[in-house]
Amino acid sequence: MLRSLGTLCAVLLSTHVMAIEGEGDPSIGKQKAYTCQFCHGETGYTPKKDYPHINGQNTQYLYNVMKSYQAGERTGAMGNMMRQQMSVLSDQDMKDIAAFYASQERGKPQ
Repeated sequence: MLRSLGTLCAVLLSTHVMAIEGEGDPSIGKQKAYTCQFCHGETGYTPKKDYPHINGQNTQYLYNVMKSYQAGERTGAMGNMMRQQMSVLSDQDMKDIAAFYASQERGKPQ
């Protein structure tokens, strides 16, 4: 029983990891992220103090944040602006954009 439970866990974990890896395309995400660049910078590092750096952030985290804005779960002036930005994006668009910014080197670009 214990061995079959371990095997089941291994199969479920490996399937989950593959799903995460294949969800977004960073090269396509770069093309789709052109409006993000006004606030977050070309690579996700912004010189603007009121906007977060998103370069090198976890892909799933970035996607979840975008979905949260899209659903109106994050409010306030920035939340409303982001909701409007996210309203035109599909799930695949957000996955691709998240993959692009996650693939960027963390920290200030040289």
